[in-house]
Order: sequence, then C-alpha cells, then structure tokens
Amino acid sequence: MAQAISSGRRSSLDSLAGSPITSPTSPASPYSPTDSISVFDSSSALVLLPSQDDEDSFEFSSDEEHDEHDPQLEIAKLTIPPLPAATVFLYLLAPYLRLGAILVPNGITSLKFGLVNLFVAAALSVFSRNLWFLLARYLRKNTAEDIFFEVIAKGISRTKRKRRERIRRLLLCVTGSLRILMTSMYLRASVDSVYPLLLEALPVQTRLIATLALGLLIFVVSFPKSLAAKQVIYTTWLSIILYTAWLAAVLYNHMTGTATPSPILVQHGVLWNSTTSIAFSFATSLTVPLSVSLAGRPSTPSHKTGRGTYFQMLSILSTVIATLLILPLILLASSPNVPGALSDTRNIIVHLLGASSLLLSIPHVLVSIPPLQVPLAIRRVCKLDLSKATLIFVVVLLSLAPPSMATFLNDLTLLLALCGSYFLPAWAHITIHYFRRPVSILIPHSVPNTPQTIHSPSPPQSPDALLQRKESLLQRRRLGRRVLWDVGVWLLLMPISVFGMVWAGGRLVGKW
Repeated sequence: MAQAISSGRRSSLDSLAGSPITSPTSPASPYSPTDSISVFDSSSALVLLPSQDDEDSFEFSSDEEHDEHDPQLEIAKLTIPPLPAATVFLYLLAPYLRLGAILVPNGITSLKFGLVNLFVAAALSVFSRNLWFLLARYLRKNTAEDIFFEVIAKGISRTKRKRRERIRRLLLCVTGSLRILMTSMYLRASVDSVYPLLLEALPVQTRLIATLALGLLIFVVSFPKSLAAKQVIYTTWLSIILYTAWLAAVLYNHMTGTATPSPILVQHGVLWNSTTSIAFSFATSLTVPLSVSLAGRPSTPSHKTGRGTYFQMLSILSTVIATLLILPLILLASSPNVPGALSDTRNIIVHLLGASSLLLSIPHVLVSIPPLQVPLAIRRVCKLDLSKATLIFVVVLLSLAPPSMATFLNDLTLLLALCGSYFLPAWAHITIHYFRRPVSILIPHSVPNTPQTIHSPSPPQSPDALLQRKESLLQRRRLGRRVLWDVGVWLLLMPISVFGMVWAGGRLVGKW
C-alpha cells in the first residue's frame, strides 16, 4: 500500500497540466472499472491508472517527490550531463543573440509595430519554453524527440518495434537536419560578411578558401562531444560578448551619423523580413534537455522543491535580458538605413564583430546534433571522430550552395525553426492532454463495495480520507493553471502559428 501511495503522489504531482477530476465510471471518461484496474480488495477511493509506457519512461523525480533514487542511474539517462545554473542560463540566452537579432536593423519598420513584434515574440518564447518544460515533466521525458515520439507513436503496438524504431530515427534525423541547416546558414552568413573585406585585401576569389578555413576552425572548436565541455562553454560566452560589442559598435555608428553596413545575410529568401527576423531571434532550442540537466543534479531531497520554479526563473531571466539587448536594434530599424562603404573602419569592425559572434555560436548548435552511427570496425582503425568530420563536411558543403539554393535553404531553415518553436509545443500539448490517456490519479465519486467492507464495516473516518482530501486539493489548485495554459495554447500559440504557416505557404507559392 505504501508503494501505491508513493506512485500515486508522483503521478498526481507530475500532472501539472493534468486532467480535471473525473470518474472512471462516468460516460465522459475513456476508462471503465473493467479496464485491468485492480482494487486489491480495498476501500480506497483513489484509483491509480497504470502507465502503458513504462519502458519509455524516464524516472527522474518531480519537484515534490522525496522517494529514494539512484543519482548515477538518473545522470546516465540524461542527454546533457548535469550543468550548473550559470551554464544552463548561458544556453538559454545564447540562441536569442544570433542571426535573427543581427538582421533586425536591416528591416525598415515603424517603431510601434517593431516594439509589438518584439514583446509578442518574447512572450510566446517564454510560453512555449514552459510548455516544453511541463510536457517533459508530465511525461518524464528528457528530449523533445521523446515527446514527439510519445505524441506520434502512442497508438503503435509494442510488438511492432521496427516501425517504432523507424519513427524514432526519423525524428532524430529531422531535428539533426534542422541543426545542420542552421549551422550552415550561420557559416554562410559569416563568410558573406567577411568575403567583401577579403576581396579588397586579396586579388583572387577567396570565397572557397574562406569557407574551408572557417569550417576547419569550427571543427577544431566543436571537437568536444558534450555541452558540458569547457571549450563549448567558453566559445558560447565569447559569442555573447562579441554580440554585445557588435551592438555597441552599431549604436555608436548610428549616434555619430556613420552609414550602417550592408546586410550580413546576402541570400535573403521570400520569408525573411523584420517580423520573421524578430520571431527567429526568439526561436528556442534544447529546452527539454536543459531543464532535465538542471533537475538531474544530485542533491539532497530537501533541495528538490522549487527546481521547476528555478528553471522557469532562468528561462524568464534569459528572455528579459535578450529583449533588452534586441530593443535598441528595434529603435535603429524604425529609421531608414543607407548601406555604407566598406572602406570605413567602423563598418569593417561591425562586419568582423558580427561574423565572429555568429561563427562562435556554431559549436553550441553543432555539438547538440546527435552523432552519426559509425561502424565499430571503422572506429577502431580511424582515430578521427568521423561523425563530427562528416557533419562538418555537410555543413561546409551546404554553405557553398549557389545563391538560388542558398535562398531556398534559408527559407526552409526559418520555417522549420519557427514551427518547432511555436507550433509543435502547442500541438503536443493539445494531443497529450485532449487525445491521450491522462497520467493522473482519479477520484471516483463512489467507493466500490468489497467483501471486506460488507463483513466488516469501515470506520467513519476512512484510512484514505486524508490522502483523498490532499489529492482533491492538489487537483483543484492545478485546475486553474491548466485552464491558463489551455487559454494560452488555443488563443495565442495555435492561431498565430497557423496564421504564420498559411502566410509562409502563400509566400512560397507566390500568392502574396
């Protein structure tokens, strides 16, 4: 009975976005008393619904669980090793200060419209990150791919393991392809920024040489296999520092009346404008593994309470700081900008700082790509990391694409990044909480009578009365939060995401 109560507490507390109180015997419920639910000849009013996916569950603790667990086993299941709070904050902030933010000054828009876009994108980013975090804790998953797999492959029988494995590999391939496309776009933008400078310094065509040289530099910096490596952490911090220096240089040029440089991304697609650049700057990544990595740190049980709140505070703080670092660029974009000459030393500095910031942000994305499967025989012969070398080769090859193909790849990267940041978490939330069996404790309206209750009447105060009142209190307290998240998903994320995808589809086919 102690084990049942413990499991029940974990199940109920993990249903932060959980279902309302209902009865398994009610017509609205998909469950019935005959559905393999054992009462164990007890008068308990709490019914624990067994999970059907125990094999895929990741047993990391919820915020209020105090059960004993093995910290080493918990750490072994993490895709990102345990990270300190400062490093988690770094990886939450870094994706905001990349190409999308650098492209903001190149779009001409009104100040009021730009501010609305900025604050809406920041609010939606925080909201979607919290959705990922709640879904990961509710389903006990430690990657977004596992959450997608829960949504897509839930109805596939476990006997069809090959089909389930193909779906899992397809999800990993899609997420890995998006990160490869994003990395190649960053490398292409960096080369486009420094290529005019090299043309003035050298008489030969140096685009291929510059791309290969920067690709080799990326390979050296991205050699570690984990985001916990100091080399990746230092380069990510340096990219943020260089972005801040680039921002200061751009603001100084604007205040002194110096003409701003040309756009850093030459091959603009049909989807890139001031609004999509701001939305892309607030695109999220690695939210689920970072939240689990922070929660997976070995600690005493007394420190477990509030870990979820701590991660949410880090997420909000990173978004606020990023908003403050992008806000001056909105002010610049509200006034027309004329491209300046590269002969001006100030413009050269702006180009170099922007390209360096983008280039040093690549290792963070590249290291997070799932490694390729290399046969053991080849790994024994070749000591070089063939998986990382292959990824770098593909990134360099895509960055050398001709202008027409580069434009298509930029549009594809933007569309996939925005869909993954805003639409997919809303879709996963709706599917899990409206079309899937809830992971929660249900309180029936009546307690079934058993032979034990017939022959020996229960006392007026049932042994489970206290636990039942506690469960009812938890469900009522979290029902309001569930309504809040549902309103945000149905009225904010889904309408904006659907409208954005319809607009993007019309732009791609040339309708508007």
